[in-house]
Amino acid sequence: MKKSQGDFIELAIAYVIIFLILREWLIPVMELTNTGGLHLFLVFIGLSLFLSLFQVHPFLSGLVKFGYITWFIVFVYSDNPFLSGQTLPFLINEWKWNMSVILSGDFGQVSDAFRTMLFLALIWMLIYLIHHWITVRKNIFYFFALTVFFIATLDTFSEYDGKVAIVKVIVLGLMMTGFLFVKRLWLHTDEPGNVIEKWKLVIPMIVSVMLVSTVAFFLPKAGPTWADPVPFIKGVAGQGDLGTGEKTVGYSEDDSRLGGPFQGDNTLVFTATSRDRHYWRIDTKDTYTSKGWILSDGNFGQNVYQNNTPILTSLQVGTPENVRQIQMDIAAPMPFLIQTYGMLSVSAQDSPLFIQDGRTEKIAIEQQNGESKLLSNYTIDYSEPVYSMEQLQTSKPSMLGTLDSSFDRFLQLPNTLPQRVGDLATEITQDKASVYDQIKAVEKYFSTHGFRYDKTEVAIPAEDQDYVDQFLFDTKIGYCDNFSTSMVVLLRSVGIPARWVKGFAPGESGPMSDGLREYRITNDNAHSWVEAYVPGTGWMEFEPTIGFSGNVNIDYDIKQDTPQQEQVLQPEKKQEQPEKEESAPKKETSSKTFSLDTVWTWVKKLTYVWIALGVLLVIAGINLFMQRKTWIPKMQVRAYRKKEANWTNFDASYHALTKQLSRIGLRRKDGETLRAFAERVDASLETEQMLKLTAVYEQHIYGKDKQEVDFMKLKESWEYLINRTIS
Repeated sequence: MKKSQGDFIELAIAYVIIFLILREWLIPVMELTNTGGLHLFLVFIGLSLFLSLFQVHPFLSGLVKFGYITWFIVFVYSDNPFLSGQTLPFLINEWKWNMSVILSGDFGQVSDAFRTMLFLALIWMLIYLIHHWITVRKNIFYFFALTVFFIATLDTFSEYDGKVAIVKVIVLGLMMTGFLFVKRLWLHTDEPGNVIEKWKLVIPMIVSVMLVSTVAFFLPKAGPTWADPVPFIKGVAGQGDLGTGEKTVGYSEDDSRLGGPFQGDNTLVFTATSRDRHYWRIDTKDTYTSKGWILSDGNFGQNVYQNNTPILTSLQVGTPENVRQIQMDIAAPMPFLIQTYGMLSVSAQDSPLFIQDGRTEKIAIEQQNGESKLLSNYTIDYSEPVYSMEQLQTSKPSMLGTLDSSFDRFLQLPNTLPQRVGDLATEITQDKASVYDQIKAVEKYFSTHGFRYDKTEVAIPAEDQDYVDQFLFDTKIGYCDNFSTSMVVLLRSVGIPARWVKGFAPGESGPMSDGLREYRITNDNAHSWVEAYVPGTGWMEFEPTIGFSGNVNIDYDIKQDTPQQEQVLQPEKKQEQPEKEESAPKKETSSKTFSLDTVWTWVKKLTYVWIALGVLLVIAGINLFMQRKTWIPKMQVRAYRKKEANWTNFDASYHALTKQLSRIGLRRKDGETLRAFAERVDASLETEQMLKLTAVYEQHIYGKDKQEVDFMKLKESWEYLINRTIS
């Protein structure tokens, strides 16, 4: 009993140390991904370790963990209580959506809830593996080394500061490694398990680690001997011209030189209380230079609007009966308005003037005397536009030739633009019947051709290199500026007017109250996207950046007479979760005939899925091979239980037993008799059953007069030996 209690205390201490180490894994992941709810993840880690410590039955343990994960998802991502009638429909919709996205190969569109579930499942598996290392292998060195490498890598290549964390991990890891070493040493001796004697070894080790670590922490440190390796590594990777340092994310007016990484900044810019989700528009730019964006020359004039009076823009607005309001609270007041699509008017205290630039549509805020004014809050009246799909489909490419000269600046391209950019644009749009379909084809191109969203590993083009060409054909890695600029250039290359838009993405949504939801917009939400002109409809916003979804309302008023029409009508209306609706995979029509070409096209679209499945199969195969000593005999036991007890089956079972003995290292030597082999096996496994089975086997093989035997007892002896080899 004392030994059992001592083992329990030792395991509990080990789990406390593991919990602290896992916390150091979790903190940088939360910081670098701007993920909240650290305490909820820590509770799950603690719960998993607790269940493992008390050796709760795997089924019950899995049920508790699964229940916590379900509660976590509902609590964080649903507006309804967990024990409500909306929980099950919410979970079912999440499952259907994510399965459809995964099966369509559009992995970037999986929901945050599904990503969280996968992350929790990963923690679940990691804790199971750690439990195996501690209780079976009595060695945690690999996990300790991986933790140090993980934190050191993040400290080197990201903005995360891991100086304190790495000290904590080193101290905890050395204590854990020493503790398990003592336990292994004790198990390999013949001494009885005296807890006090163990701790006589453990305590000096812990004191030594703490003392040395404390002295090392407070001693003066020399500066780095080696130069920073990051610029060299990026140079070798073909990203050598990354500038003198990272830019900080946020809205800025100078976009003449795009590219390069930037540091995150979650400083609050403003909060918006609204019923709907919005893209926050500030201004547009029209001249692409091959390196970035500037404003075109010319006098475009200004428009002056009074407080709480209609403001006109080039964008459409919705119907009067759908007018709603947004309350804007600006944390860092700016001398310009933050607009939304469908904006009608703005009201604020002190009756300011709103000065609209005719070139960029940026709206400055001024006092009545002409001086710039900063507003800390104001109210926007808006009515979101709804676009008719029937009207959008009537926008024929031939109509682009009838546009007047005012659209020329939205078709501008530099003379140095490589020809392959225009060729790619033609290839993407050549089989599309309407301008709208051409625009959507370009918008979707990035999500289906190997592009990746990344804010750190982003190149700056060399002097003789075009920003868009580099992104489309060389790197395929970037953030919103890369995607949006490339889409504008591709559209202009086929004669579709387009402009580059700057502002903020919708931000982080909070809880809903009285039908309104508060959105928190930080510098990290600074964003750029595209506005393109559709003849017969006007300017519309489009979102090409992977991981973001548009905010367009489409009225699908086309009669679905043919399968071709059904293919056009993809759900794009904004609901409570617009990301899901915008990128919902197309439904195949039942009228299509089966063909090998169709199957091959489908297989090629899911290349990464097949690669992942192949890797998983290889891993599973290796695992099965490594564990064959365990699962093969178990299957044999189940198989032979169902077979009839006779000489034929006894002969086969004896050979199966010798193969299993060979797998665990008890191989019959050359020239060794069966009886000598059986005695060696019995001595090794501490049984007498092998001799009994061998005597009957020899009688069966060599005896002329076969005696009656009890096959049931032989089967029991055989099964006992098989189980001994497993244990």
